[in-house]
Amino acid sequence: MKRICGLTLIGVLLGANPAMAANIAVITSPPTTLKLVVFGVAVGCVVATFKVLGVLKGGLLSKSWQLFLFAFLVLALGQLASLMGDMEILNLPGYVSPALWVLTSGLFLYAIFETKRTLE
Repeated sequence: MKRICGLTLIGVLLGANPAMAANIAVITSPPTTLKLVVFGVAVGCVVATFKVLGVLKGGLLSKSWQLFLFAFLVLALGQLASLMGDMEILNLPGYVSPALWVLTSGLFLYAIFETKRTLE
């Protein structure tokens, strides 16, 4: 019990920031709605990729599917960071979300090359 109270106190002290309301009205704008849809699709792809990796069980294509999984995870994180920035929940530099999207593209490209190399 003392450990839980201590961890809770540390969490409260470290997380103490001024409270401000999130800008929820921005969800109705078309770019933010599209980001929300892409985030949902990316999360669905992460779940589907986990299922495919479970079926492969360490086969020849498992490395490329792991790369696809990481690419979808980075895409979801980029979309989430962009959504949090749009709703003014999290204030990140402007280059974080595009950098994550570039990393996503690179991971997808590398996964495609790995799949091509395996299938040859």
